[in-house]
Parts: sequence; structure tokens; C-alpha cells
Amino acid sequence: MSRSPAAYHLRDRQVVVLEAEGHAGGVCLPGSYQGVSYPAGSAYFYYPWSAEWLKWYRDLGLDPDAALVADPSNALFFRGAWIPDCFSQQGLKCLPLGPAALDKLLRLAEELAAWEEEWEPLGSETLHQAEWDRYSLQEYLEKVRGLPGEVTRLFAPYCASCLGAGPEEVSAWAGLYFLMSEFSPSTRTAAFPEGNARLIGALLDNLPAPPRFRQVVVGVRPAWDGVRLMVMDAAAREPYCLEAGAVILAVGKFTARKLLVPETGWNPSDFEPFRYSSYVVAALCGHVSLEAPGYENWVAEEETFSDFILTPRQGGHDRRVMVVFAPQPPPRERQRLLKEDPPTRAGRILAAADRLFPGLKGEIEEIHLYRFGHAQVVAYPGFLTWLKSRFPPSKGRIILSSADSEGLPCIEAAIVQGQKAARQARELLRL
Repeated sequence: MSRSPAAYHLRDRQVVVLEAEGHAGGVCLPGSYQGVSYPAGSAYFYYPWSAEWLKWYRDLGLDPDAALVADPSNALFFRGAWIPDCFSQQGLKCLPLGPAALDKLLRLAEELAAWEEEWEPLGSETLHQAEWDRYSLQEYLEKVRGLPGEVTRLFAPYCASCLGAGPEEVSAWAGLYFLMSEFSPSTRTAAFPEGNARLIGALLDNLPAPPRFRQVVVGVRPAWDGVRLMVMDAAAREPYCLEAGAVILAVGKFTARKLLVPETGWNPSDFEPFRYSSYVVAALCGHVSLEAPGYENWVAEEETFSDFILTPRQGGHDRRVMVVFAPQPPPRERQRLLKEDPPTRAGRILAAADRLFPGLKGEIEEIHLYRFGHAQVVAYPGFLTWLKSRFPPSKGRIILSSADSEGLPCIEAAIVQGQKAARQARELLRL
């Protein structure tokens, strides 16, 4: 995703964008079912919290105000009952917790909301409050804040979906950063019908030339005055060489490690600290009558999937889509995912949804399944400290740019990385 923002900020230069797939944007995928658009991957972004972000969206021709999600933006389904607006003060008070635990959780939410107003780590070269990265979110909640394990378990679906692993595996720093946006009364969620694919479309419309699709980079080598790329044209099935003054390699490090030979300055061992989770998105399409109060609806105590979005949000439509998000934490679930055939996986997701919401199975006419083998970098304890202090974002004229370079699996991280990479490229070309 970060290659599109980088190209946008370099659109006054001669830029060539190579895409291995037949579309741009990675997991920012649009879906469609009988005229109903839905997000088949990255679904929403946070409402711009600064004039700079707001201007960027508007310069692209987007209207974030029109994309604002109506309240409640989220809800939790727990033991047969809905808790609307589950991250607000009022929603938190409805959680099935004892008075002491609830009081501690409300105080934590207040503190995080206050910190969110003054702390923006995206794009920062240092790790603010680095001590939070020493332990897991579970350890922070239970040992530092004294919250019971039931609170940790209620956050488990959120952590799995947004951070790629459970509270016991993700860094407290990463977990708290994400929860800040949820607890903040000033943060709003914005979403287009087809999800963040709308952002990618706007970026492409503003480029002087369209990307070259189905161009697979198979090697990157330094040249005396730039960088040489070995590219396979998948459509023509022919290889060719491309030379550039600078290259922004906007791919996950699990791919970059296979492209960068030692003469570029990187070795495979440099990328070993990066860990990834896998993802499945299932679009359950049909005469869906299910009503859910939130835009994003979380499901507690369900192992098959963590959350879902209904589109259109309200019932009464002939056709609706229930977009189900099913994170696959590493390593066991990824291995299972690769072995399981799509019909079996789709059947398991549909059975779980019908178990929670009886009668749903009979309303589903089609299931569209999307499998992302590598979707999210997992910010485990200590990873972000290492990333900020020891991992070089560029060497020579090769710039590594991806959301995993921020250590946070969100679209805002990819956008920030694209902006940073464009600035680095300009400096290299100027020199």
C-alpha cells in the first residue's frame, strides 16, 4: 500500500510504479455482490486528527466528512447480548465486570484518551514511552494495572484482528496505541462502501501514469549510479532490466529479504525479527436479516472469527453482505490455513456465524473468500524497540517502505511510510 502514497508525493518526477498483482493497493481490496459494494480487505481509516491529514485527503479529491461512520462505530456481542459503543465510557460500564475491575478499566480508558490527544508516534524515529514495549499487553493490563483476566479476554478479538495476535503476544506499547484511538472521544471512524480501496483509486487517479501491473521484481542490485531491478513481466512471460536513480521497495520484509542480496547492505538475518500473522476475509452474501448496532461488530469467545461489518449497515435491503474478519495468529493457524481448502474454511466460518446468529446460514447465497498469507506485522514485546533503534530503513539508493517499517499494521502506518520514503528519495536524487 505504501508505494501508492510514495508515488503520489513524487508525481512531479519520473516515477514508475510496478505492481506484482493485477491491481494496486495490496489488501485494500474492493468487493461487489449484485451491485452491493463491500470492503474485501482493509475496511476503514481513522478520521483525520490534524489539518495536515485532512488536507491530504481533500487534495486527493476525497471527502472524509461524507465517509464518517455513524455512531455507534463499534459494538461487542457477548454471550447472546449486544453492548453498543463498547469502547466509550458508557459502553465500558455495560461490560460484565465487577465494580473494582470496572473502575480500573474506566481510569485506564480516561488516561489513554488523554495521552492520545498529545502523542502521535507514527513517523517518529524514537519510541515514546519505550518501557511499555518491554512486556505484553496482558502483562500490562493484569500486572501493572491490576485488571482481572476477564478484561484481557474481552480485548482478545480486538488484538487478534487489529494487531495480529492475542493480548499475551502483542507488545503493550502497540496494544495501548491502538486502544488510545478507540477510547478517545475525539477520534472518529471513516469508511467508504468499498473500504480503503477508494483511497487507492484516488491515489492512482492523481498519478501522471498508471502503474505497470503484473510486473514481478525478482532481484534488486546496486548500480554505479543508481539501482538495477530484474523484473518479470508476468503477462508477457519475459524478463527485463530496469534502472532507476532510487528505488522504494514497498513490500513486506518477508519479501524484501528474498530480493536483497548482500551487496545491497542487507543480509537475510537482518529480517529475522519480523513476524507476521495471516488473515482470512469472508464475504457472506445474500438476504441477510441480521441487525447489529455497530459499524464494526466484535464477537467475544469465538475462535473462528473476531469481528464483522454489515453492508448496507441497516436491514431492509434486498441484498446485503456480512464481511467477516478471521485473523490467523502464527504459527499454528498459518500452517492450518495453507493446508485447508477454501470450501472447508468457508464452511467453518459460516457454521460459526450461524451458531452465533441462528438462521443466518439459510440466508446466505454466496461466500466470497479472500486469503491473505501475510497481512500484518506482529509487534511482539521488544520488537518496536529493536525496529526504531537498530533496523535501517534505507541503504544506498534502496529505500524500504511498508507498514511493517512502522511496526504497526494499519493503513495510516502505510501512508506515513510512503510519505517518508518520498522525502528520502527526493534527498537521494538531489544529491
